[in-house]
Amino acid sequence: MGDSGGRRLDEIAERVGGTVVGDGALEVRGVATLEAAGEHDLAFLTNPKYRAQAERTAAGAVLVDPKTELPGRNLLVSAHPYVALAEILALFHPEAPRRPAVSSDARVAPDAVLGAEVEIGPFAVVENGASVGDRATIGAGCYVGRGARVGEDTVLMPRVVLYAGTRVGARCIVHAGVVLGADGFGFAPTPSGHRKIPQVGRVVIEDDVEIGANSAVDRGTIGDTVVGAGSKIDDLVMVAHGVRLGRDCLLVAQSGIAGSTVVGDRFTIAGQSGVSGHVRIGDDCIVAAKSAVFEDLPDRSFVGGVPAQDHRAWRRVQAVQKRLPDLRNEIRRLGERIAALEARLDEEE
Repeated sequence: MGDSGGRRLDEIAERVGGTVVGDGALEVRGVATLEAAGEHDLAFLTNPKYRAQAERTAAGAVLVDPKTELPGRNLLVSAHPYVALAEILALFHPEAPRRPAVSSDARVAPDAVLGAEVEIGPFAVVENGASVGDRATIGAGCYVGRGARVGEDTVLMPRVVLYAGTRVGARCIVHAGVVLGADGFGFAPTPSGHRKIPQVGRVVIEDDVEIGANSAVDRGTIGDTVVGAGSKIDDLVMVAHGVRLGRDCLLVAQSGIAGSTVVGDRFTIAGQSGVSGHVRIGDDCIVAAKSAVFEDLPDRSFVGGVPAQDHRAWRRVQAVQKRLPDLRNEIRRLGERIAALEARLDEEE
């Protein structure tokens, strides 16, 4: 539930390091979309495609970047509007206060170690040898396996599963349905069928990572699968066994990275894209949506397509593909003209 108290627009601007164009005394009571906002709401315009909505919105004020002008509107101008929006939303929608306690319906092994002020919800299980850091939250129905570790101030939303030995760092957020540490997909073909290869590594999630709902990170076959500090993983993402993901990476919905791939820092992979196994990806690389990477990428690569190629070449290919029906017809007409010319030459001879 949001904060019902109103705040002056100029006070909000000061808080986020922005400036006001218009009435700084306007009382702002909440944040809303351009379409739904009312006279005491702050709306936001961060994409030019919504400018027409911004011009007709009933919002009392609009959050914009310094390049955007909306004559006649009260504006909160910020050099970093997305960052400002995050802080304003947190202002009007503060997190519910924590209630440190261990539910009587939870099951905590006698030798598990619980830090100060932990919160463990009903029907959660914390197994032998596991540890939970100070101020961590283990949501209802979570499973923290043998020897697993949860860092301080980390939040496991309901029904998160940490297999044995999994490590989750400090200040992480792991959303509902996430599975960390399941067996990697490893099988050896034999005359009698597929022989399972034991997966004896771990999953290590470093500090300040967020993992979206129903994503999975598999344990390594022998070594660890690692997700680097500060990385953010969307819903329905797959990170396979033995992957080593660098710092501050972004993995968008329905993307996947196959086994033993090594990824540098600040990597971005867009939705429904994949990287094959045993590939090395450099720092600051970007993979466009619905792409497939089969080869190593040097630092600062920007690729797209199947198979992935430099995004500039990929865009040219996409432009040509849209014209293929017309090009086919044009080639057919040219063929007919050439055939007619050849026929005339034959007649003249």
